[in-house]
Amino acid sequence: MNYLISAYSVNPYKGSEDSIGWNWVLQYEKNYKKGDRIILLTKKFNEKDTRRGLKEFNIQHVELVIVDVPNALNWFREKHSAFHHMYYILWQHWAWLWVKHSEIRFDVIHHVTMNDYRIPSEMYKAKGAEVIWGPMGGAQVTPKPLKVYEKNQLAAAFREFVNKSCSWNPFYRNAIKQYKAIYCINKETQIQIEKIVGKSVELLPELALREEYRNIDYFKRNNQTCKIVFVGRLIGKKGIAFLVDALSYMPNDLSWELDIYGDGADRESIEKKIENSVVANHIKLLGNRPLNQISEAYKTADIFVLPSLRETSGNVLLEAMAYAVPIVAFDTSFSSMLKEHDCGIFIDTNQNIEEIKRDFCCALTRLIKDAGLRERLGLNGKDFANANLTWEQKFKHIYMRDETK
Repeated sequence: MNYLISAYSVNPYKGSEDSIGWNWVLQYEKNYKKGDRIILLTKKFNEKDTRRGLKEFNIQHVELVIVDVPNALNWFREKHSAFHHMYYILWQHWAWLWVKHSEIRFDVIHHVTMNDYRIPSEMYKAKGAEVIWGPMGGAQVTPKPLKVYEKNQLAAAFREFVNKSCSWNPFYRNAIKQYKAIYCINKETQIQIEKIVGKSVELLPELALREEYRNIDYFKRNNQTCKIVFVGRLIGKKGIAFLVDALSYMPNDLSWELDIYGDGADRESIEKKIENSVVANHIKLLGNRPLNQISEAYKTADIFVLPSLRETSGNVLLEAMAYAVPIVAFDTSFSSMLKEHDCGIFIDTNQNIEEIKRDFCCALTRLIKDAGLRERLGLNGKDFANANLTWEQKFKHIYMRDETK
């Protein structure tokens, strides 16, 4: 069997999308059978780290193929976020050209990253191949009451227009109907894709516990001051501005602090927002930290917050759950599933903005005051993640070769 892993983002030493790409590589390696040929197709940007990882993790059965857009077009390069999606579209095309001219008859092509449903890969054109896409997402939008926190209202409106256009764009509709299987990360994307393809599409979270987060020993926190933690990029859609406003409703007699890990384009405006707030003395901006320091943050955290206006899923949620940290977030996307399993407190966004702020604050207050509730919700999350969200299960769910195939 010839397998192609199409992974625009893959890096064993990074989190988020890069980590997802890398963990698919590990799964295909673990499930290798004699006679298989497995090719990883990715971009040049992470080549050095990817080659290092293949050696360090003793990946013996995965061949690395690097595809990049022509140098003349590299001004679309990924590091400039304004051109990120254009660069991705260009890379997708050159990745397909490599497959087309490779003279390799692939049995399975699995497009694993990026998982943006608006930009389908061209791999569906491969003759004779079973082409799998996902899990992927992107149809989630900012709830109407939270739109006041969108940094760029015009860009947000354009994004929603593009989402809607997928339903009537004939080229898009034809492309995704060619896939053997599509898996959706969240219900918002599942609903959108099912309307387009006219049949059921499976819901499957993109997230799974990395090996180092599996079955971590549980220990009780003994913080005199309740520690609330946020991990993520400091950009508008992560909802830090909302969080600062919501925290202004916290009772004065509570002892708490918020540690914010991460950096990003909006750091300066967030710093000013915090400085001008009534809770400035409770909040620390700690910047980017290496993964081992982030792990220490989870170990000492009492509560994890993710106030993202729209989140495809959120790897940080899974990391917090691995350390049995209860979550406070909006009842949207991946968090809707976590709500079903009682992993935290998830805020209804179908109410006015002031009610959302108060409910967010009330959730934090309730957890700060009730250590037993924090422990129960945290352990629920830990148990659910270890039992149901592993890379082995994801691989088997999407594709597990059996002896009759």
